[in-house]
Amino acid sequence: MQVVFQITSGEPDVQLSMLGQLHNLLQQAAVTQTRIGVEVVVHGHAWNLLLINGNPLSEKVQSLQERAVKFLICQNTLNSRQLPISQLLPLTEIVPAGIFHLIQRQQEGWAYIRC
Repeated sequence: MQVVFQITSGEPDVQLSMLGQLHNLLQQAAVTQTRIGVEVVVHGHAWNLLLINGNPLSEKVQSLQERAVKFLICQNTLNSRQLPISQLLPLTEIVPAGIFHLIQRQQEGWAYIRC
């Protein structure tokens, strides 16, 4: 099973809700012994979810990364925010265009969740 999440909101409540959904998904996959691949595509206003400093959710993100959840950020978002990679959490991956990556994953058969 493979699933890709999309998040564009910078609102802490929306981000926290998504992180909770990811946790629940991984818990259920463990209970049912289901192999699962999970990616989160971060773009638009959600860029703050992956900041090292001043991010109250960074520990939750890093905990999910340790459980093999990949967090991807859009290069276009980085460019528009003039955000250097050095300000992002370790293990954050970059994709050239978040929306294009989402379309690719859906064409490959990944389940898609918009948060």
